[in-house]
Amino acid sequence: VSHELLEGLSTSDLKASVSNSIVAHPAGILQGIDQQHTGRVERIDTVLLNSLLKQDIVPVIPPIGCDGEGHSFRLNSDIVASEVARALQAVKLIYLTTQSGLVIQKAKKNNNKESFVRQISVDDAEQILKKQRDDITGPMVSKIEQAIKAIRGGVPRVHLIDGQVEEGLLAEVFSNEGIGTLIHANEYVAIRKAQKKDTRAIHSLIRNSIANDELISRTRAEIEKQVDEFFVFEVDKNPTGCAALHFFPAEKKAELACLCVDPRHENQGVGTKLMQYGESLAKAAGMQELFCLSTQAINFFQQKGGFLPGSPDMLPLSRKEKYDKSGRNSLVLVKKLNS
Repeated sequence: VSHELLEGLSTSDLKASVSNSIVAHPAGILQGIDQQHTGRVERIDTVLLNSLLKQDIVPVIPPIGCDGEGHSFRLNSDIVASEVARALQAVKLIYLTTQSGLVIQKAKKNNNKESFVRQISVDDAEQILKKQRDDITGPMVSKIEQAIKAIRGGVPRVHLIDGQVEEGLLAEVFSNEGIGTLIHANEYVAIRKAQKKDTRAIHSLIRNSIANDELISRTRAEIEKQVDEFFVFEVDKNPTGCAALHFFPAEKKAELACLCVDPRHENQGVGTKLMQYGESLAKAAGMQELFCLSTQAINFFQQKGGFLPGSPDMLPLSRKEKYDKSGRNSLVLVKKLNS
């Protein structure tokens, strides 16, 4: 495999070198069985790897380690990749697999259906391993375990993609939606205040929802004018969801508006997190009530957010005037906020 990689890199006029950068020791005897030539990673020679990288030489690292006496040991390639990523403090670790990513089998519960996970936090990944380990194929379990270890060791993102897909690596890295599964660190870091540069992305996100009459129409100019009131949910620095929070200080009320999630990231908790984040901002600002208007997502706000049906008369006066003019007859949903 190393030879094939070198040939491929050479064809692309890239310099590469197979390195002996993995220091290993024997795995020993496990459960009464001598592991013989199987080893464990002891440390990564980062000095060697960084030296190659500074010279624009691509290190090719086979899953083989050597000890101080020159003995070679076979290593788990998933562990090697994770340990190298941690040692180099890489910003991404990408596993090429024979699956589309993390697929959870639901044969027992849902008539042999499968659930593909597009993106997930490291905490949720750990919970899946604890509670649904038997629903994941063996090879993928190993990669998820090492992905978690890499993220806990400082690597922000780990991708699991199908290496058999033509140009799959490019699609994963350079497209907004990717093709595989992204496991990432702390989710709330991914929610941030919108900036002027996000105007185009927000407008693109809400376009389909406007066409489906789920959201009130907003032009790019209108979004840009109110961009300070928006916040976005990012996945790998790409906005995949948005919402706005409009304050009515005199009435101590706030409106959660324009909540929208990219269809490719639906059913992954993004909308719920945006709603919870907006609620936390309203509480921090001293608001006593949060309200929203909806025509088609009523169950979502009631079941996921604890909102209750209200009436247009409960809206702040200025908002009530806009409500009457819109003619949308949206349902008013309200939630009392505890300080």
